[in-house]
Parts: sequence; structure tokens; C-alpha cells
Amino acid sequence: MRILLAGGGTGGHILSTLAVAAALQNKDKDIELLYVGSHKPQDRELVEAAGLQFRAISTGKLRRYFSLQNLVDSINFLKGIGEAQNILQEFKPNVVFAKGGYVALPVVMAAKRLRIPVVIHESDSRLGLTNRLAVASAKWVAVSFPVANYIKTQPKLVKYKNKFVYTGLPIAKGIVEAPKKKFFVNNRPIVLVAGGSQGALTISKVLWQTLPELLAKYNVIHQAGKSNYSQAQDVKKGLPGSLGRNYMVMGFEVDGYRKAMKAADLIVARAGSSIFEFQALGKPVILIPLPGSANNHQHHNAMFLSSRNAAITIDQKDLSPDTLRAAIEQVIEDKTFQAKLSDNILELGRMNRSADERLADLIIKTAK
Repeated sequence: MRILLAGGGTGGHILSTLAVAAALQNKDKDIELLYVGSHKPQDRELVEAAGLQFRAISTGKLRRYFSLQNLVDSINFLKGIGEAQNILQEFKPNVVFAKGGYVALPVVMAAKRLRIPVVIHESDSRLGLTNRLAVASAKWVAVSFPVANYIKTQPKLVKYKNKFVYTGLPIAKGIVEAPKKKFFVNNRPIVLVAGGSQGALTISKVLWQTLPELLAKYNVIHQAGKSNYSQAQDVKKGLPGSLGRNYMVMGFEVDGYRKAMKAADLIVARAGSSIFEFQALGKPVILIPLPGSANNHQHHNAMFLSSRNAAITIDQKDLSPDTLRAAIEQVIEDKTFQAKLSDNILELGRMNRSADERLADLIIKTAK
């Protein structure tokens, strides 16, 4: 059996797909897997580090506004469909699994041409543009939130309701199983500010403005991403006295990040697919949704958790050194509130602990 996996552009999409790949290999050692992603170096690095074959195709971002770049990206998108079709004809997969993002759509379109069945997966609480365009071509639409949530918020999807399957979002086993590491000599509470693969510069800048006050009471691990790593190191060097000992900077190294999540007493992050990792670990979290994210999905993800008392949400327009510090202090200093957030987010994450198995079963069933 041959299975082609498609998706990329962000670390979250890739890591979730790799979790499914591992589940597929555990179910059948003879399954052949091929991963198709973008030309971003991160895509190839993460996939090949997991021991999978990797092929890159041309991609174009799907924008909802006028830009001259749309012309270039349209050409790249059409080129990507042709490249994907060549790969599909060469690899001859029994099924395609596409994990959203602009990398996946050319593969889905090419698979439709070749009549290869497709399973797509949506990480967010609303179908993004890529998956809305792909839903008609898909055999199954696996989703991370209850199906009713999608039909209620996007009524046009009702005609595809029978395609929807609530699987949860696959989480890499290494997240829960990561050994707990002692990052600091002292025993102060640890706040992890997680910028993801892109670094979340806006959050980083606000953090740096209140960093001395936070470090006077807490330890801070700052996952600044590759793009902001050197700037964060400069901030560390400029901290007064011994405060720098309480501030640790990391880029986007998967193993180290997982250990940091495990060690953290509180996580500050965007509201993309990483929320499912926090659920798996039962970590109290302060979410700062990215404004203008596709379909405003980060806002909806954050609201889904906050409305169930499983997270604190700060809109970016309200984000300041004072509001960030106050929210951190609220969670860390009130142990009862901290435990409530932890229990609630852990309960919401139960579905995701075996999502990789459910998705693997669905993909294999579709291939037969």
C-alpha cells in the first residue's frame, strides 16, 4: 500500500502529519509513504528527520485581497498542480492524505484529476480556505472539533455533512512522553512564551518590555523561532544583574520545545494548532490569536477554549506589557485558578490522544 502525505508551510501542519505517518507505520510496516511539501527548508528538515521521503512542489499563497503577488502565486499554484500530478503518476499512491495549508491544494486537485481518493484534515474550529476548496474533491473530511461546530458556523458545508468525521487532531507521542528536564537551577515557576516556527515577533516585543519584572519572580523560556532568535539573545545579554539566568532562549528545535512545554507551569502562545499540544499536556495557557489569520481561525480557536474556561484569551489590540504581565500573574499566583484551567483544557484534549490512530484507520480504509 502506498500513501502520499501532503501539507506544510507551518511547523504545526507538518508535525501533525508526521504523527499520522508514525501511526500508519505502526499499523503496517510495509506501507510506503511519501511526503509532499513546500520548498521551505523547514519542511524538508522536519520530514527527513522523521525518516520519510520528501518531495517539494511550487506553491502559491491563497490571498483574500488584491496584490500583485497574487499573479505570481497563481502561476506557482498551477505549476504546483502539474508537479503534484507528475509525482502522483510516478508514486501511484492508493490514497492521499492532505493536512490543509496552501501546499495541500495543488496535490488535492491533481489527485482529483487522477481519481485518487483523498482524505483531508482540518486543524481549526472552522474550515480554512484550502479545505473549503478541497471539500468537494475529498472522500472524507476529518476534523479536530465536533462536526456540529463546523456545520453551525459554516452552513454551506451542510451538503457535505456525511463526509465529515470527528477524529481530533493528531499529537506526536513525543509531546506527552518527553522526559521532564530541569531548565533552571532555582525552583521558580516557569512561563513558556511559545512563538512557534515563525517566532511571533509582536508577542516577543511586548514580552521584552516587561521581562525584567517577570524575571524578578519567574523563570521564562522564550521559544523565539529562528527569525527572532538572535534578537532575543541580544535582549538576554542586556538584562541587568543576574536576571539573565532566569531567561532561556530557544529557536524552533522540536525536541527542546517539547521538553520546555513539559516543564512549563504556564504557556503564552498564538491560537493555531499548537493548542492541541497544550491540551494533551493539560497546560494552563494564555492565548493571543493572530489578527487576520485565515478565516480568523485563531480567534475562533481561542474562543472555543475560553468559553469553556480552558484558557485565557488576550486580543492583540489589547496586548501590552501590563496586560500580559497581569494575566501571567493571575494564573501563576492563583493556584486554584491555575488548576481549573489545567483540568478543563486536559478534558478537552481527551479526543486528541488517539487521533493519530483514528486518522490512520480512516486513511487505510479509504485506500482499500
